[in-house]
Order: sequence, then structure tokens, then C-alpha cells
Amino acid sequence: MKTANPTARMAIAAQDNTWVEEAHDIAQNLWNALSSRERKDGKERQLRNIQSVAEGSNSWAAVALFIRYQAARGEVPKNWAEDTVARLEKLQGQAKELASKFRGVDDKVVHMEIVSRVLGYAVRWHVWDVKGGGKEVAR
Repeated sequence: MKTANPTARMAIAAQDNTWVEEAHDIAQNLWNALSSRERKDGKERQLRNIQSVAEGSNSWAAVALFIRYQAARGEVPKNWAEDTVARLEKLQGQAKELASKFRGVDDKVVHMEIVSRVLGYAVRWHVWDVKGGGKEVAR
């Protein structure tokens, strides 16, 4: 995967609170979409698979397709998959804004870095939901 220059990566990291909140919403939506049995078992492995695809890809379309593929296989709920694709796709606007601040930085690369970061935080939130003893945490 292509990476943004160090200055752009620092700007992405400077907005971590935003990415953590977005990830929290994604994880809460997943929790809400799961049955009681699925809540007990969790979907950490599937989230990690999605995150891994995002980290290894330069293509948002490939990541969105993989999320939908996981839903079609019954690994994640379909409504969660579509909502998550839409949420992650909306991050393109923030990626364009960030990339425009730096010369020669591709907004698609910034978008994929943000997507990977958000998915990583979503995994952590989901593990908290399943194994940490509760959903509600002060933000």
C-alpha cells in the first residue's frame, strides 16, 4: 500500500479523536446488528480481516467490495456492511481536505490511511464491547 508522506501522516494522526469516534460508531452499529449469540462470540476476526485488506490495498473499491463479500458470506450483518461502507466512503471528503494542505499528496492515499486507522480503532472498540464488560465508555 502506498503511504502518505510523514507530514501528512502526522496531520492524520492529529485527528485521532475524530477517527476514534467514527470507529466507535461503527463498532456500536456492529454490536447492535448482532444477535445475542453473535454478541457472545464477537466478530473480531472478521473486523481484523477487513482491516488487513484495507492496510494492504491502495483501492477503496477493493476494501468496500471485501466488506460486502464478508456480508454475503454471512460473516458480518449486511445492514452493518452497507452502513460501514457508506461511513468509510464519506471519509473521502476529509481526506481530500487534508491532502490539499500538502504538496503532492494523493487524497486517495490519505483516504486509505484514514480507513485503515478507523478500522483498527473499530476492532479495539468491538473487543471492548465483547470482552471488556460493557459498551458505554465516556468519549
